Amino acid sequence: MKKIFTLVIVSFLSALAVQAQSLKVTKTDGSVVTYNASDISKIEFLPSETPSQPKLKHEFAGYLTVKNRVLDNVRFDTGAKIKVLQDGGKILAEFSDTQWGTGSFVITMDNHAAINGTGKMKIANPRAGGAVEEYDATMSGSMREIKITIPSLMGGTDITWHYAEASAASKVAGNYTGTTSLKVGGVFGPFTSATVEYKVTANEDGSINVTASEEKYTGVTMVGNLTLGTYTVKNLAYDKATNSFSRDYSEDGIKVHFKTNGGSMKKDEDYAFGKTSKMTVTLAEDGTLTITNNYKIGAMPFPISATYTGKKAK
Repeated sequence: MKKIFTLVIVSFLSALAVQAQSLKVTKTDGSVVTYNASDISKIEFLPSETPSQPKLKHEFAGYLTVKNRVLDNVRFDTGAKIKVLQDGGKILAEFSDTQWGTGSFVITMDNHAAINGTGKMKIANPRAGGAVEEYDATMSGSMREIKITIPSLMGGTDITWHYAEASAASKVAGNYTGTTSLKVGGVFGPFTSATVEYKVTANEDGSINVTASEEKYTGVTMVGNLTLGTYTVKNLAYDKATNSFSRDYSEDGIKVHFKTNGGSMKKDEDYAFGKTSKMTVTLAEDGTLTITNNYKIGAMPFPISATYTGKKAK
């Protein structure tokens, strides 16, 4: 197409030269410029200039505290980040968090100390099926603590970002989707439950809580089809040497609903986890979460060993 267009222009100029005509160009503002054909040697159509992209100056990670009529400075370790960018003569700040959405602000900075600006926040509304809604917002504070004020969200919401090095707990926190492989008595199995969700939350003391969703297995020895209900193990402590979180929850009083059908053992009730029930959580560099969960249920004779592997849900 470019060659054809060039040939058309060349032919056009040749015709102009032969006929000693002029070239008249009318601009978008209505003005007219006229050129003698004999003065024109070449016409080039150049691509429009690509606007320069904002240049990243700083990027910081931290955690959030949120205050409104429902939440009273509740902490969220959900991967909050602040980016500072230079766009010509303007300074921009971009906010992002897996739970509290994204924001774009035009700001002023007083010797990298006082920050002030206005912009927009985009936050998913769980009551509207996760639809993203946009809000006017202001930003103020310093590079160690920035408050985003959203007057029209839940009667007024303050989202305060706090600078902090990402802890092991905040790195592992999130919602995961994966598969659980289960063995009974170390001999029977493995049996697989697919598309299992786990939720990991971070505590201020650096420990984590782990919530398992319902798991369903088929063809399990003696019990046939097995359904394990949801439960939460709290306060798994971090061990830096092994880069893992673990807890023996035998004495925590946690119960799980145990339901079977199609086998010789008929059960449909809640049971307490017995001795020894221990959960270990590790997060690999590629983002794979592995949960090793060895436990006993009530007075049942066989211990159960389960291994979950998953990735953060997008």
